[in-house]
Amino acid sequence: MSTALALLIALPLLLSLLLGGLALIHGGTGRAMRERVRGLSQVAPQGADVALPSIRVGGSRHGALAMRIFRFLRFNPDMPQEQVIAWPLVALLGVLATIGAALMLGEILGQAPALLVAPVIGVLAARGIFGWQHARYCEQVFVQIPDALGLMVRAIRAGLPLAEALRGISREMPAPTRDEFARVIGDMAIGRPIEVALARLHERTGLTEYAFLAVTLGLQAQTGGSLAETLDNLSEMVRKRVAMARRAQAMAGEAKAQAALLLALPFIAALGMSAMQPFYISAFTENPTGRTMALTGLGMMILGVLSIRWLIRQAGRD
Repeated sequence: MSTALALLIALPLLLSLLLGGLALIHGGTGRAMRERVRGLSQVAPQGADVALPSIRVGGSRHGALAMRIFRFLRFNPDMPQEQVIAWPLVALLGVLATIGAALMLGEILGQAPALLVAPVIGVLAARGIFGWQHARYCEQVFVQIPDALGLMVRAIRAGLPLAEALRGISREMPAPTRDEFARVIGDMAIGRPIEVALARLHERTGLTEYAFLAVTLGLQAQTGGSLAETLDNLSEMVRKRVAMARRAQAMAGEAKAQAALLLALPFIAALGMSAMQPFYISAFTENPTGRTMALTGLGMMILGVLSIRWLIRQAGRD
């Protein structure tokens, strides 16, 4: 009873601190923008020398500590389009995972160790959700790369300049490639070179293909040559990489099916035993030692599924 009371008091406070910290980070950015707009909107007196604002390419809007936290959580505040679940809801799910882990681990490890381990589980749960959202977004961008490069090659062969070909991708391609290339066009509009704007696209998505494109355009600008032929060769290579990735995912389907079967078998067996001999299951629900064994087995099962998933992803990358 005391453990539950401590959790009801401490963990909502943890949620409030987490949400408040993220709100302050976002709110500070908004206040800075409002102050800049307010300063630009003030009318200077006649005859006074007015210093016109200059366009500057700044760094990150967040501090170094905040960026380290964001990188650990796999959360990118500059890419809200990849967030299927809003970050306040992810924070809430992390706190709920912390509460559930503390209640379950309190019977196995004791109160003090459970209160130390449960926040780690909550943070890892939030990190997993943010990582899943980022991977999902990058996968959507990845499968659209061949079509984007093909559209660029056709535009260049039709006689359009490279900047106009990129602008055509930002108009014609579906989301999310359309949105990413719109940001590339915005970077070029404030003076960044094309290869730098594409390198920033690679940093946002982590896709090696856009790094290839940035390096290719940078080298072509220095050495010259047929840009359409160079991009055509790059498009063919990227198309093969996408097809190979699809083939690897199809081959990994068997391993995923085996992992799902291994995950479902204990629950199917437990359901069958409860139907035949209910006292078998009651030993794991009413007896403290049985509950400890059941929670330990569930934790090991989750660890095994995560290990299989990691092995499948590593095999797909190789």
